[in-house]
Amino acid sequence: MKPHIVCLMMTSVDGRVLTEGWAIDAPSDIFESAHDELKGDAWLVGRVTMEEDFDAGGEWERGLATGPIERTNWYAKPDAGQFAIALDHAGKLNWKRNEIDGEHFVAILAEDVPDDYLAFLRKQGVSYVFGGAGEIDFAKVMDTLARDLGIKRLLLEGGGGVNGSVLNAGLVDEIVQFVLPLTDGRPDAPSLFDIRPDWRGSRKLTLLSCEADEKGIVKLHYRVENR
Repeated sequence: MKPHIVCLMMTSVDGRVLTEGWAIDAPSDIFESAHDELKGDAWLVGRVTMEEDFDAGGEWERGLATGPIERTNWYAKPDAGQFAIALDHAGKLNWKRNEIDGEHFVAILAEDVPDDYLAFLRKQGVSYVFGGAGEIDFAKVMDTLARDLGIKRLLLEGGGGVNGSVLNAGLVDEIVQFVLPLTDGRPDAPSLFDIRPDWRGSRKLTLLSCEADEKGIVKLHYRVENR
C-alpha cells in the first residue's frame, strides 16, 4: 500500500536543480500552478529544502525530554487531510510551527534521533514517522503515510537526494519536469535524482506529453516503468 507518487521538479537542461546563480530566475508561479493542478494530498521534500524555503532553520530547543520516548509513530493531526512532509533522517529541523497554508507538517526520522528531539516535535505539534533504525526504508514509510494518514497522492519535490532515494526504491509513478532554457554545469550541484551509494539501476520512462511555451520552457510528463 502506498500513495501514487509524482515527482514534480524544475531543472536546467543538464538536470541541475539548485536555482541559485542561474542566468534566469526560476518561474515559481509555473511550478506552483503545476503543484496545484496535480492535486496531491501531500508533498515531500528533503531537509535542506525545508530548512531553506519554509522557515525551519536555526537550533531546536533542547532539554524537553523527561525520560525515554518509545520509537513509535506519533501524530498531532492525523485527520488534517493535507500534509507537508520532510525527510529529516538525523532530526535537525527547527520547526517554528506545525503547518503551512493548512498543510500539517510531518517529519520522517531514523530511530536513533535523540529523545529530546522527539519531545521538541511533540511540543511544536509536528507529527513524525520512523523509517527504520539505519537507512530510511521508503517502502515502509510510504505504506505508513497511506495507512495512517490516508495519503493517496504525494508530490515528490526534492532535493535530488530524497528524489533519488524514492526513485531508487521503485516508488515513483510519474515525473513532471519543467526544463528551463539555461545550462548549469556545476559538477557538485544537486541533480533531479541523486542516488548514492546503493544504485539499483536506471528506470525506463514512457513519455505522456511534451509542451513548450514562448519562453522556451519545456514541460515533460513521463510515466515511470518500475520493474
